[in-house]
Amino acid sequence: MQLDLFLDSHEVVLANQVVEALLARDAMRATTAFAALAHDGPDHPALPALKVLSCALAGWDPPEAQPAAIAQRMTRLEQDVVPAAATALGASAQQFLNPFFVELAEAARGLQYDACHPCAYRACICVQCGDYSGAEQAVLATPDWVQNPDALHWLSVARYRRDGLDAARGTVFQLAWRGPARLATLLTELDDRLLLREWNAFEAACAWSSVGEHERASWFPAWHLVEHPGAASEFRDMSLPDTPAATAVRLLLRLLDLERQADIRALSTQRARLRELNQDLFTLYMARRTVQHR
Repeated sequence: MQLDLFLDSHEVVLANQVVEALLARDAMRATTAFAALAHDGPDHPALPALKVLSCALAGWDPPEAQPAAIAQRMTRLEQDVVPAAATALGASAQQFLNPFFVELAEAARGLQYDACHPCAYRACICVQCGDYSGAEQAVLATPDWVQNPDALHWLSVARYRRDGLDAARGTVFQLAWRGPARLATLLTELDDRLLLREWNAFEAACAWSSVGEHERASWFPAWHLVEHPGAASEFRDMSLPDTPAATAVRLLLRLLDLERQADIRALSTQRARLRELNQDLFTLYMARRTVQHR
């Protein structure tokens, strides 16, 4: 038993030496320490992950400022190095990873957005290394960024991580309209309790039988406005696309104004338009009015 304890302690010391060298970004020392661990502790559970990290550090060269080359590095990091860092380094994983991403972000500075290599764009890389202000600057410098689902995704993450849900909600809604198939992935990434609760309530609100599955998420902002009419001011300054789901938001904003004005005739006309546009949303809207006037 004492011998086992000795061997275990020796392996722990060797593994710690590898970790220390990796975090110090000393590739030669990390390679030497890993070789010692592989020799004396071939069954150490972190050995495969530490090998990936040691090789990544030793084989890292300054990246070319080309989207394809940067994308290749990003793919290697995300598929191999990031999981290995989480396994072997735990809470210190980001400390090891950040310099890689920072170097790639610098290489991507000034490059145009390339739809064939979105992960090579500076905004995406800045999000990975926690430079949320840099990510926002890169997105806002992208031509027609408000129509670009990639840019909206990155900007939503950056604003949420830096300033919270209130700062990100507008771009979350823009993504719902312009890239509805990606909304669920974004919400999972943000992992905000309130936002996920609202998303679940939206999905459970009705069958949403009047819209296709692929576009259902685009109606999330309109549902939010029905449930939270006090959020109308947030929508008034938004750029709304010419889609049925965004048209519903325009109608709801008009309806809220007419309700305050008590213009019964115009109110009836606009409600009829909402019913024609989406029966499910109209039913939810009218149900909320019934509750309010009981």
